Amino acid sequence: MPKIFLLLMILCCSAFAWEPSEVVVVYNADSELSRMAMKRYCSARSIPQNNRLPLFGVARGDISRADYDLKVKYALLALGKERRLIWPSGPQGRGNRIKAMVLMPDLPLRIKEEAVNGKKPKNGIPSNAAALDSELMLLGAEYKLASFGNNPYYGKADVPRGEERQVVMCVCRIDGPDKDCIMRMITDPIQVERTGLWGWTVVDTGGKYKQGDVMMEAIANHCIANHRPLFYEQSKSTIPNDYPLMQDVVCYFGWYINPANGPFRKDSAAGFRFGKGAVAFHLHSYSATSIYDGKTWVSALLLRGAAVTAGNVAEPYLGPSLNCGLFYAHLAEGKQVGEAALLASPSVSWQCIVLGDPLYRPFPKRGITPPESDPFVRWHRLVRRCEGDLSRMRQAVDAQSMHKDAPLFAEIVAGACGAAGLLKEAEHYYGRAADKYSSPKDKLRASLCRAYVLKADHRPDDAANLMLNIQEKFAKSVFAAAVRKAAADIPPKKK
Repeated sequence: MPKIFLLLMILCCSAFAWEPSEVVVVYNADSELSRMAMKRYCSARSIPQNNRLPLFGVARGDISRADYDLKVKYALLALGKERRLIWPSGPQGRGNRIKAMVLMPDLPLRIKEEAVNGKKPKNGIPSNAAALDSELMLLGAEYKLASFGNNPYYGKADVPRGEERQVVMCVCRIDGPDKDCIMRMITDPIQVERTGLWGWTVVDTGGKYKQGDVMMEAIANHCIANHRPLFYEQSKSTIPNDYPLMQDVVCYFGWYINPANGPFRKDSAAGFRFGKGAVAFHLHSYSATSIYDGKTWVSALLLRGAAVTAGNVAEPYLGPSLNCGLFYAHLAEGKQVGEAALLASPSVSWQCIVLGDPLYRPFPKRGITPPESDPFVRWHRLVRRCEGDLSRMRQAVDAQSMHKDAPLFAEIVAGACGAAGLLKEAEHYYGRAADKYSSPKDKLRASLCRAYVLKADHRPDDAANLMLNIQEKFAKSVFAAAVRKAAADIPPKKK
């Protein structure tokens, strides 16, 4: 691609962003933590005093429909009228048009399901239960409570700009298992978006239903097409317990198991941490029934360092759930978290919540200074020099075999070769990465990947021999559970 055209394309990318005056922050006035987080966030994002809305007499957990109406909905509508705030779904007029809402800690999570005319809903589908966040997307509107409503922006390229009316509000939440998580969700995104989010993307596909796999595959294919470093788990099981996952993971998308498992679970011995500002999502019906216990996916991912995640507070069914493939695609093209979530959410007044700063833009297209010291920035520049040609990228990596980035680049190229069906080349580069890495954890991961490639390439004896070597070195390490899983997948040679 000519450099001039590339420059024009970057400059023409949308720099749309919600203004601080278009964002309201809702907090629990009775909670010291909620007030503290509100002040920190509003200061960091320059949210006007007029847009800071207190609620009283509420608490984390479930809330009845009657209490929601009185203490949340009508309270916010009254505050909005007093402060001349115009809600997207409410009556229009003169005032400050609001586009997004951020919920602070210690606010209710779910509006409880209640019988309608003395009858419970049939087939287990809640007719009037919802995540508080999803219900607030329609604040000010008059509508019938009957399962979920359709989001008019789902699948669209953009939300309305400027003064054009936005009829559904973006709602995100900043909350988590502890104070450190909450404060990090505020500060990390602001630091990261100055330089951009650089690192590995992990995609774990192989769930129960094709529709979910299609979402995961779309993310993996986007990474492959754009030469983003990708760790792609395609088996029917999730990433094993205590797997030696790389530390520089900045995006994770997987499914389908509950509670949180693998290197992400609360008591994992593997010591995994996400890279700063990471976006992490595990698709499951009950991934956000709590955001505090460290067992549900949203709480486990936040404890592992994620800045953005999403989940469901009750059974949403797959179709109305957040489309993580669209969510990732919108983020990758430079959109803010809130806009990406709004465009990727099929439903409103339903079960999904998005945790993170809606103003966070993980992949800015301009106005950033990528750090020269970051090896993933150097990888990106190598890709550009090679114009995305895999054979040229391999040659460049071969020429830098003694460089400090050599093992990382070898592992990235190994994954790219595997995705292209070049199994012998993938095995070669995983072997090189295992030899060059200094960390035992990285050596183990590259060796495990190499063993699976040997098996896929119909070289069972070589795979079995390598697994015996891996077992000798790592069977008693903190990664023992992952080694046992691999040994079961790649059994020893028959005598």
